[in-house]
Amino acid sequence: MPRITADDYAKLPEAREELIDGEIVPTPTPDPTHQALVGDLLSALRDRLVETWSHRVLPGPCDVRLDDFNVLAPDVLVLPEGTRATPPPWKIPLPILVMEVIDPVTEARDRDIKLPLYRAGGVREEWIVDADRKTIEVHDFVAGSKTVFGTGDIATSAAVPGFSLDLARLFEI
Repeated sequence: MPRITADDYAKLPEAREELIDGEIVPTPTPDPTHQALVGDLLSALRDRLVETWSHRVLPGPCDVRLDDFNVLAPDVLVLPEGTRATPPPWKIPLPILVMEVIDPVTEARDRDIKLPLYRAGGVREEWIVDADRKTIEVHDFVAGSKTVFGTGDIATSAAVPGFSLDLARLFEI
């Protein structure tokens, strides 16, 4: 199958898909636990970014164009301060923070493919939220660090100053 560009991808009918290295990759419909975690993450970010959250914090799927052959759809994303998605045709500015809630079906893709693409694409930070292990991995691409937080820890963000999340509360679901 020939590679397609991000411009070609944008013209396709909407579906739960991503463009990875020029190939369309289907994304499974998330389960209720996944969606509950996404809602809790959005709520926590909204509480921190209360004055501008509706324009800066978005639930997925939202197409994030990293380059001509990679368009990813994180579960949650935070746009840089002073930016917002454009009116139709939608264009999302490069997020400063993306969050992926993993499940067994998407875990390898999220860790082995999407993580390096976000890093190379210029995203500042990625959180990988794992409900089964009750952990959050914070990948600070600017500092080149990875920190794993577990139940009882407070995960913090360098990309969103002042944002922290109590994992015990998050994983009460």
